[in-house]
Amino acid sequence: MSPRDCLAQCPGLSGLNAFVRPLSVADVKSCVVVESTFPEHERCSEEKFRYRLTMSPELSLGLFLKTENGDRHIGHVIGNKLSSNSITESSMHMPANWESQPANEPCVLDGQTVGHDPKGENLAIHSVVTIPEFQGRGIGKALVKAYIAFVRQEEIPAKNILLIAHDYLIKFYESAGFENHGPSACQFAGGGWYDLPESTISDWALGITV
Repeated sequence: MSPRDCLAQCPGLSGLNAFVRPLSVADVKSCVVVESTFPEHERCSEEKFRYRLTMSPELSLGLFLKTENGDRHIGHVIGNKLSSNSITESSMHMPANWESQPANEPCVLDGQTVGHDPKGENLAIHSVVTIPEFQGRGIGKALVKAYIAFVRQEEIPAKNILLIAHDYLIKFYESAGFENHGPSACQFAGGGWYDLPESTISDWALGITV
């Protein structure tokens, strides 16, 4: 299934001329607006968006509507690579001097890789969001499925897709193909997260036809 098919099957997007595309640094401002949906302490900052969309733009996908006034950014999935088998707090941050760091080398501080690890074998989702106007319509689930389809379609190498979520979102992510592996050790933004790896990526990521 393609990302387009995932959106087409969502009743909440019917007639809205929705599409997804990879994000870039040109989308930083609109990303900040969309991210304001989250509680302030959990939001990705403008600087961190600039970092993520500079270092690994191919791992982030935006949801847009074509309108008479241009493309409207209504949601996104933000990702980066990591070597760990679960999301770590350090992977949620960014190196203080990232602009002077080699693009193909991880930044390691006190034995922990900070932010995007270009040599990482796993893909970490750090943000899944749609603006309030479009919530409660099944659009978030369609966006998550479109992201997984995008990763597969583009053959982005990843043994696993990983994310963390609060307990009230566990059923949502399970319905989108993720598995609850229990409380996460990650204490980002105060903790209280659960580890939810995607349950079907490894077979095709390793080149096995299923």
